[in-house]
Amino acid sequence: MMSSRMVRGAGTALAVAALTLTTGGTAEAQAAKTAPSANATGSAKFPLTRPERTDYAETSRYDDVIAYMKLMAAANPQIHLTTYGYTYEGRPLPLAVIGAPGATAAQVLATGKTRVYIQGNIHAGEVEGKEALLWLLRSIAKGERNAWLRNTVLLINPIYNADGNERVSVANRGSQAGPVGGMGTRENALGLDLNRDGTKMETAEARSMARLLTEYQPHVAMDLHTTDGSSNSGFNMTYETSLSPNNSKAQMSLLRDELLPQITKAVKAKHGSDWFYYGGVSGTGAERAWRSDAELAKPRYTSTYYGVRNILGLLTEAYSYASFKTRITETYWFLEESLDFVSKNSTRVREVVAAANAESIVGQQLAVRQQLVKAPQPYEIVFAPTNSVRNPYVADRPYRMRPDGNTNRTTEMLPFFGTAVATETSIAPRVWVIPNVSQEPAGSAAPAAAPAQAAGAPGAAGGRGGARPGGFGAPGGTPTQRMIASVADRLDAHGIKYTVTERDMAFTGERFRITGNTLAEQNYQGTHRARTLTGNWEANQQTLPAGSVIISMEQPLARLTFLLMDPRSDDGFMWWNILDPVLGVSPGPQYYPVLRSMNTPG
Repeated sequence: MMSSRMVRGAGTALAVAALTLTTGGTAEAQAAKTAPSANATGSAKFPLTRPERTDYAETSRYDDVIAYMKLMAAANPQIHLTTYGYTYEGRPLPLAVIGAPGATAAQVLATGKTRVYIQGNIHAGEVEGKEALLWLLRSIAKGERNAWLRNTVLLINPIYNADGNERVSVANRGSQAGPVGGMGTRENALGLDLNRDGTKMETAEARSMARLLTEYQPHVAMDLHTTDGSSNSGFNMTYETSLSPNNSKAQMSLLRDELLPQITKAVKAKHGSDWFYYGGVSGTGAERAWRSDAELAKPRYTSTYYGVRNILGLLTEAYSYASFKTRITETYWFLEESLDFVSKNSTRVREVVAAANAESIVGQQLAVRQQLVKAPQPYEIVFAPTNSVRNPYVADRPYRMRPDGNTNRTTEMLPFFGTAVATETSIAPRVWVIPNVSQEPAGSAAPAAAPAQAAGAPGAAGGRGGARPGGFGAPGGTPTQRMIASVADRLDAHGIKYTVTERDMAFTGERFRITGNTLAEQNYQGTHRARTLTGNWEANQQTLPAGSVIISMEQPLARLTFLLMDPRSDDGFMWWNILDPVLGVSPGPQYYPVLRSMNTPG
């Protein structure tokens, strides 16, 4: 059940006074004029949000969000509310479903419409997406977006990192230009970054999101953020798509050649605001360029996770040093323009997603590691200076603010490193196979230098694989059986289909001979220490024991499956220590515990 506590709180006079410093620049002035309800007093049916009521000194708490969603649903019967999972601390994750006769996945799928999932607040100090989505719900409740709903179903959660949202401090994100009344934390209550959990599936929130994606099957998904810096950027909004080189080419073309250029042009014409791809300037002289982040090519990041699931994934990054009001407004404009594009091109969107889901990648060389490459032509990069502004509530920690006016705005033509290409590849097999080894080699029982098992990994997993012979789902078992249980648990969480053999069967394919097996020196995201393997595939024939796991690559989630299972992937189960019951023993194993084949065992 969702909380019914009503919206509360108001900013102090000092907070309101401090926020009067935050308007600046032509785009900021335009945002102040055109923000929804900017000059309204609200009403019982369509009240102002917490930032609006406090003159943008405060951000909404979890109870505020739930209460506001309930008010909008009461105002318009087209808005249906449900929940789709829980946070680590047990807060229900809310979902507004608009454009279907009800909120269930079956009702949504039965419409045949284009489905769009949008989440805000994955980093709970980056609150602009949360607030913009409440504005969007209000606009929908007023009946202003009915044209979208003729061919689109919207699935909206404004507050994904709900636990982090409640850990408000005026000292969080200290250099960001408000809200001066404080904001939440980047991490969830477990201390983990939800935008690093797309592959390891360690958090309750990520597992809830993955299940939503499996059940509702959205065609488009958006993850709303705010930047951490790039202090002299003149872009009020930057954006990114899935950066994996393994993405469907037709999907990437639709996003990068059509949707993003069109909405960028539209918002410039309507509001005078400059948008571009996420990144920043680095290098000097001939090396000076605007660069994205190569790390974003890994599916641990939510926007790329969407892409390798064949969803049209979009990331937004509002500019930290624009005013809080401007950041919300720019995010709202992104939602307006992108949803308008999706609605007008709804049939094409469904077609490219269907084609990606149906495409076989078996036999293709796919990236396991990648790097950014320079675009053929330079791009105009916009700059605007920022000033240091005294924070009224935090001693000796000023924040940065873009000054009023556009007189110091400059532009420069720079190289752009914004897409990724493979630096290492591996062939996509027809199947991955995990043999159910019932007896391990001598000396393999004691882990050596391996990090603790990832939190939340049960010893058994139920669901898509059906019954599991061989005992690997039970407590204890061999190291291989414990590893299989952990892998199966995560395959279930992702929605990846697999089977468990009920009898011994012949296998002809390849095994990976390990020549190097190393751990990173530093922990990452809790107890994880990145594992890297080197070696070579070689021909192999053996008998698979009953209880072995077979993962077919003839399924829509094959791109994701490849990155999870390949031994050289820099973001797979091996990298995240999920295979460490076998790979972490001393002496280390001679072979990778997963086989591959172009034939289905039988």
